[in-house]
Amino acid sequence: MPENRKLVIVESPAKARTISRFLGGNYEITASMGHVRDLPERSLGVDIEHGFEPVYVETKKDVVAKLAKSAKQASEIYLAPDPDREGEAIAWHLKELLDRKRPPVEFRRVVFHEITKSAITKAFQSPGEINGRLVDAQQARRILDRLVGYKVSPLLWTKLGQGKALSAGRVQSVALRIVCEREREIQAFKPKEYWVFIGLFEPSRNPGPRNQFKARLTKIDGVKADVGDTNAAEKVKVDLVKSEGFVVSAVEVKPQRRKAPPPFITSSMQQSASAYLRMSASRTMGVAQSLYEGVDIGSGGPTGLITYMRTDSVAVAAEATKTCRAFIQAKYGDKFLPPKPPVYKSRASAQAAHEAIRPADVTLTPDRAKPFLDKDQFRLYEMIWKRFVASQMAPAMLKRTTVLLENGSGPRRFTFQARATVTEFPGFTTLYPAKDDAGENKTDDREEASGDAVSILGKLNKGERCRHVDFEGEQKFTEPPPRYSEATLIRELEANGIGRPSTYATIVGTIQNRGYCGREKGKLVPTPIGFEVNDYLVETLPALFQVGFTAEMEKKLDEIEDGTVDWREMLKTFNNNLATWLGEAKFANAPDSAKVSALVEALDKIEKWEAPHKVNKSKRDDKAFFDSIKKQFSESAAITEKQWGALLGLAVAYRDQISDLDGLAAKNDFTNDLKEAEERREAIAAAAVERKRMMESEDTLKLKRAFDILANAPWEAPSKKGARTYDDAKFFKSLKKQLDDGRPLSEKQIAALGRMAAKYADKIENADELRELLSLDALAAAAPSVAPQTAKEIETALDVLGKVSEWAEPVKKGRRVYNDKEFFDSLASQYASKKSLSPRQVAALKRLAAKYADKT
Repeated sequence: MPENRKLVIVESPAKARTISRFLGGNYEITASMGHVRDLPERSLGVDIEHGFEPVYVETKKDVVAKLAKSAKQASEIYLAPDPDREGEAIAWHLKELLDRKRPPVEFRRVVFHEITKSAITKAFQSPGEINGRLVDAQQARRILDRLVGYKVSPLLWTKLGQGKALSAGRVQSVALRIVCEREREIQAFKPKEYWVFIGLFEPSRNPGPRNQFKARLTKIDGVKADVGDTNAAEKVKVDLVKSEGFVVSAVEVKPQRRKAPPPFITSSMQQSASAYLRMSASRTMGVAQSLYEGVDIGSGGPTGLITYMRTDSVAVAAEATKTCRAFIQAKYGDKFLPPKPPVYKSRASAQAAHEAIRPADVTLTPDRAKPFLDKDQFRLYEMIWKRFVASQMAPAMLKRTTVLLENGSGPRRFTFQARATVTEFPGFTTLYPAKDDAGENKTDDREEASGDAVSILGKLNKGERCRHVDFEGEQKFTEPPPRYSEATLIRELEANGIGRPSTYATIVGTIQNRGYCGREKGKLVPTPIGFEVNDYLVETLPALFQVGFTAEMEKKLDEIEDGTVDWREMLKTFNNNLATWLGEAKFANAPDSAKVSALVEALDKIEKWEAPHKVNKSKRDDKAFFDSIKKQFSESAAITEKQWGALLGLAVAYRDQISDLDGLAAKNDFTNDLKEAEERREAIAAAAVERKRMMESEDTLKLKRAFDILANAPWEAPSKKGARTYDDAKFFKSLKKQLDDGRPLSEKQIAALGRMAAKYADKIENADELRELLSLDALAAAAPSVAPQTAKEIETALDVLGKVSEWAEPVKKGRRVYNDKEFFDSLASQYASKKSLSPRQVAALKRLAAKYADKT
């Protein structure tokens, strides 16, 4: 790196490419690929005794080594991660690491909310320092989450089984609770019958079908019309038929002013993208990230199209407001421009330095940007652009007419109501719908007239007679509250002060990825294991997973960021509370001390304990185990539910040395517990016998021999497909270890072993024996075959592509990279090993061959 070279570090290569357009040649822009340090995966990683000091480990050593090499040659280092807590923490970690690996140098923090030439130039003209309070808030959040996950998740593993597949999270578990409680509301809901009556009327002075309008029955004898069953409905029908002389009793005309919604923040963007674009929260953030980091729009390189997308502020920069107002005036005219820019109020907890999500250049209309964007990028950009421009436009001006009609004679007095709303000036609705972020109408339009009826209502006068043409009664039933969608769950989290812009997508994604919630028709539905996890956590740790408590912790993190709360003190208070709650949870459902005392006294008289021995590589020592529980009970007078089960297991195992165990159980009221322990022991013994039988069976002996033959296979190097890594050697070793440990393989595992054996059969000795042991010929015969004609087409296409010497450069579309060479190699490898491709793969292969037909 030349002298006076300046190093700029951002998180992603895409962001680096865009920024490189706006800085001079003496800048090297490189990416950290996200966080470079984190808490360790296999330990708590927090020194609780020394002020909750986090013990970080490097997570990207190769990246850090390259950054350190560049840093050694730099005269100045600019840290330019995203402008939020996570970005500030990344900047701090980079400084901490690079400071140790090079001579002293000045580190500068640059912050920008859009990646445009003007924003980057301005940021680099006035760099600042790392904000320590932001870093403290991020560290506190990370440690809070680690304490909960590390200390609470083991309770789930113990209670619900399923190993480490289950986890508890400080915020994710509260989100799951919200979804589960809504589902329980739905399950407990009992529909209630009600009836709606609609009357068809026409003015007496001007009758006829073209002048008819509908009105809804709202009152009976001056009281709200509440018709709750068929009998009552029939009486209303009879009385309506007998009613005459309907007159307009009131006409009310009210002007209405409907203001535009504010520009997007993270949560409202995610909600609207879910409702209108059918995008998940995580997909929305991914697409928004690509728009923020830069897209090539034909101007010689990538440029950022929107401002930073993780924000809870609706503020807009004065310059952006000025530009947008000029655009509205030129495009739509003076009528659509309010006298003063609209002012929107952010939540109290919003980050004041942030802006709302808006287009970086409002003059880049969606139509102009469309040729350069993929489908999802265009749809999201269009939505963001329209929302921002609409937010700066004049309100819509409406006129709502409400007409009431009452009968002059009849058994009862009936009041009908008709409404019509006329748009007198569309204002912002020219560009953006007047619905909320979840796609729901802001007004109840069930009674709104439409078509010709709108003008008819506008001409009616008080006291005017109307003739009823018909009455219609419709039976209805109340409906349960709706299930949450991703959009409405995010809205609920936000309303309760749970989560922040950077976490909403992760929260709703985690409860689905963990299998706690599924989706039906776009709605979140708890799974059985989701209910189990939620019920256990809420019952065992009610204070920790309370909505209000979680919101309070979010507030504490904001106060750390503001500098009004010390992060270590906050963690100390939380950890003390957590320890108390966990202590209570540990002894939840604990057995009565009198029962325990009686059984401990009986077990203490056992003279002949089984000698210590190994069980599945673990040492088993019944005497030492009993002594440890006895000591705990003597000190605390309590043992856990699990320990009680273990003591009962010992009692069953050593029954012959305990005098009248059944009598002891009856006397101390643990007969049922003892019976369950005996049943468990019998089930375990039966399973062991069956396992031994299976392990000694002819099929298992064949499998063991197959493993011996395959042990010398020339394993292929691990390969990555998408986010998944395929490692044949590692998979083989895991299956072999399972069998060696005395655990039979499942049918699915045996089938996978057969496929692996078929793949390597031609490359190892004793291949014929292996084929016979695993019936590979039968397996091949049962596998789907490729039609001769299709096979010929595949082989011709592979032959053509195999001769290509110069492949096209990889192309990025959205977040996906299309690499022709890698795609060809994967198809060729699959066909070589399996002799089959899917119809879609065949079609893609033929298109690729046609593309390169003249380049071989």
